[in-house]
Amino acid sequence: MAKVKIEMPDEFLNQIADMGNALDVAIPKALAAGGKVVMEKMKSNLQAAIGRGTKYKSRSAGKLAAALGVSPAKLDRVGNLDVKVGFSEGRGEVSNAMLANVLEYGKHGQPPKPFLKQTKSSSRKPCIEAMQTVLKEELDIP
Repeated sequence: MAKVKIEMPDEFLNQIADMGNALDVAIPKALAAGGKVVMEKMKSNLQAAIGRGTKYKSRSAGKLAAALGVSPAKLDRVGNLDVKVGFSEGRGEVSNAMLANVLEYGKHGQPPKPFLKQTKSSSRKPCIEAMQTVLKEELDIP
């Protein structure tokens, strides 16, 4: 039986090892850049949805939009890194998440004003592009 032994150049193997170390730093930065793009789009969609199509002037104080933020990159249960774009809590009787849900889907006597669905569809491409740009910069890929 024939036997073939192929050895990779040491320089190439060192580049691959260095890239692995650089990925550990670059991936959280890329996720943060993508999260920022989504958050900005969500904030603009939210502000456009608040007070739209109402009988009376909006009484919004901007607390819901101010509570919007991006979490730092963390490992999930499966071992994947992710960031979350959402609302911080601490509003009082009614949570920010509940208010966002009522705004998105409506309730009896209040029509829905979707902003999350629009955010998901309109920010997908810019988010991916922002993450790719950061990865290329961090890993020195032309």
